[in-house]
Amino acid sequence: MEQYRVYDRQTLDFVDGGVVRNYSIDADYLSNNASTLTLVDKTAAKKGDIVIGQNGMVKTFIGAITAVDNTKRQISFKHPKELFADTVLNPFKYTGTIGYKFELTAAMETVLTLAFISTNDTKKKLPLIIERHGTASGAVWTDDGDTLNLSDFIQWAFDNHNVYLDFDIDFATNKLVCKIVKNTMTGYIIKDNIKLSTPTFDKNELPNYNKAVVYNKDMGAILGTYYLLADNTVTASAASANRLLPVQTKYISFDADKGYTPLDVAQSELQGNIYNHCIQYKLSKEQRLVDPLVFKYGDGVKIIYDGREYDSIFTGLKYSSGDPYYTCYFGKTRIDFTDRLKQYIDKRYQKK
Repeated sequence: MEQYRVYDRQTLDFVDGGVVRNYSIDADYLSNNASTLTLVDKTAAKKGDIVIGQNGMVKTFIGAITAVDNTKRQISFKHPKELFADTVLNPFKYTGTIGYKFELTAAMETVLTLAFISTNDTKKKLPLIIERHGTASGAVWTDDGDTLNLSDFIQWAFDNHNVYLDFDIDFATNKLVCKIVKNTMTGYIIKDNIKLSTPTFDKNELPNYNKAVVYNKDMGAILGTYYLLADNTVTASAASANRLLPVQTKYISFDADKGYTPLDVAQSELQGNIYNHCIQYKLSKEQRLVDPLVFKYGDGVKIIYDGREYDSIFTGLKYSSGDPYYTCYFGKTRIDFTDRLKQYIDKRYQKK
């Protein structure tokens, strides 16, 4: 039987818990929609608390509560990265702690530490332990604005460098564990002989860029043009037979004083865009060939369907108590109109 437990976001003291009547889990890292729990009894939980699902001794989900409706006996929550939805002074510009070219997992730790551990705002502090898993060298942040939107930065880290945040609670120390993960896992194969699986493919929505033109921010002179190849590498050769088409161009301003080269910024912005597609796969809960609950964000997956092979990465999962399927999402665009619209709005208002 599914149960839930709620903890205070700052102290991790136990707040409430009980039995879940039914649930709808939306673990889509890109759209970051709300999941919902319908409870048997009313709850003392409140917005901002941390909720955990349990099935026996197994943790099934963790999230940051965004709404509580005791009339409907419902809790809504999002991925725990919602705890970091705030804006800070741009540490790349003002603190001197991070250069504009950096190793991303270490930079993410620095940003989160400044915002939620070192802060003198006692109501903002979080009981964080930050762990780093893997490295992502060569990241470049070009936004020289006065402030940094942390949600945008976290999304950019995953979009461009396959770095994501994973969460747990260490009850021995009463700390929220935030793992900053550079995912390099590949090798998963999903074939079209899996029981009751129905794939949906969409490679045309919200096209990203595969060509970067780097220009001097003061004079406008073109400093270099770079092209993304099908193997996720970058070349300066426009004649390369392995270029991705059709051409989608991004212009990137360059400041020589920031410590990165035109090639550095092109690689940081282009790589990862080979996953500009969406493959939606419904996997029967009855089949045992693929367990979608073991997927981690950014896992490399080869999908074989109707005699063709598609290389992608895992980016989201949706399921509910009454649905016989797990709906898996691969790639960095979305088929569902609401999710596409949310992605568009999020990207439209990023300060980049």
